[in-house]
This record gives sequence, C-alpha cells and structure tokens, in this order.
Amino acid sequence: MRAKSRPPVIAVTGGKGGTGKSTVAVNLAAGLSASGLKVMLVDADVDGPSCASLLGLKLEAGKEVKTFLPIIDEKKCVGCRKCVEVCPEHALVGLQGEVPRLFEELCSGCRACQIVCGHFAVREGGKTIGTIYIKSTDGITLVAGELVPTEPRSPVVARATVLHAMSELQNGGYDLAIIDTAPGVHNTVAQPLWVSDYALAVTEPTPLGAHDLGFILDLTEELELPVGIVLNKADIPGGLKNELLKTAHERGVNVVAEIPLDREVLHSYMAGIPVVKKAPDSPAGRSLRYLVSLVGKMLEEGKI
Repeated sequence: MRAKSRPPVIAVTGGKGGTGKSTVAVNLAAGLSASGLKVMLVDADVDGPSCASLLGLKLEAGKEVKTFLPIIDEKKCVGCRKCVEVCPEHALVGLQGEVPRLFEELCSGCRACQIVCGHFAVREGGKTIGTIYIKSTDGITLVAGELVPTEPRSPVVARATVLHAMSELQNGGYDLAIIDTAPGVHNTVAQPLWVSDYALAVTEPTPLGAHDLGFILDLTEELELPVGIVLNKADIPGGLKNELLKTAHERGVNVVAEIPLDREVLHSYMAGIPVVKKAPDSPAGRSLRYLVSLVGKMLEEGKI
C-alpha cells in the first residue's frame, strides 16, 4: 500500500520490447501535465532509455552511478584464495600463494571478497556503471537512468534510478510519478513495480505479445499490484486481438485502452513531440487522450 505522504506511482510495463510501452508512458505524462498536474516521468529502462527522445530532450550532465570494485593490496595479500572461493561471479582468479587477478567485467560488486578477507587485503574501489539524468520540459520532470554500454548490472542502475526518483517525489511537490519500466519480468522490471500503486501492461496482438502478457500479469498478481491492459496496434491485420481479450477476461483484468496503428506515432517520435500534442485528433491521439482522461479520473477518485 502507498504511504499517504507519497504521491501515487503508475508503472507502464510489458512482457516484451517494442509494444509501445515508452510511447504510452510519455503521452500519459504529457497529457496529465497538460491537465495541470505536476508529473515526474521515470525512465527505468536503463539498457535502452527512450523517453528523452520522445520528448525531444538530450541527456547531458548526469549523476554517476558507481558500484564497489575490489582493489587487491599485494603487500597484505597472503594468497589464501578465500576471496577467489567466495566470489559468486568467478571474477577473481588465482592459485594458492598468488595474488588474485580481477576480471572487472564479471564483478557484481557484492563485497563478498572484502568480507571474507582476514588480512584486510581487499580495499575499496569504485567503478561507474551508469548515469542518472534529470531534465524538465512542459511541466514534466524526467528522471532517466542509463547503463554504461557492455555493463551487466542493469538492476543496480535501475534501482538507483528508482530510489533517486522516489526521494525527489517525496519532496518535490509532484502530483504523481509515471515509471517506464524495462521490458520483461526480470529483476530490473520488478524493482519499479515494487514501488508502484498501479500498472499499465502494454501489449500487442501478436503471438509473442499474447504469450508475454501472461508473464507480466503473473508478476503483477504476485506483487498484488492492480493492473490494466493497454492493447497497442490493436487493429493490426491478422492480429490476435480476440485471444488477448479472452486472456484479459479469464484473468479478471480490464483492457483500459485500445490504440490503433497510426503513422502519426512514428511522426511524433521523429519530431520529439508526444502524439497527444502533435496530433491529438489522430486515431492514436484520440485513444491516448482517452487513456489520459481515464487515469486522471482514477486519480481524482483515489483509485490509484
């Protein structure tokens, strides 16, 4: 349950990538901001953040996200191999009596090596694994996390991004936050969902979209998180719309909006202007404005 002192948080999520999750999140933020609400938009898809592009913003001059990286003090190390044996990622390698060698790309920053070393030979080191950016435009404050390319620690950067956003949300006079999660049902997705009060599961009427919708509904059910389905590209030729509607009915989840295929979505992406502003009367624009009004009403009634 949401703490009364904190504004509501809506997660926009989905089982697979490419369903239009970020488009929904950005247009929902733009629409609610235009209605007079102070909105925080959080891009927690740290492997491929796109909300800034959809808003026509450039991510510059952010705050670094660092993780622990062991530094082996050769003068203190006795080559006991305890650090090597305890490392869950096998990032430390060495024979008995040798100073272990570190493979930085494998290290998860868990500190197990430092904890077990009885000779204080493992010193504190740090490594930048991501960046958190904060930008504002048209009444929206964007908090975006971005993982350093080739780094494997998406959950760490996603968690840092969400924690930073929640701290800002508490004290910034915001009316709500919208979190654009990563695709899938892994740890990087679960972390934003844990702090959310309502989720919009964005899917599409394709075999993979129908398949992965079940997984995201399983996750929201496990977290006891209320959820509504947004069916994007709803009128795609040969699509599985009826199958998705059947899944929603069987799971007791409402399809809260259907967004048709519309070239204006692509045009708005290229222009860096949300559809609800660039083409509000286009088919997709009307559907997204309906979703904005629906969510606005739920906020007014205290249902989120």
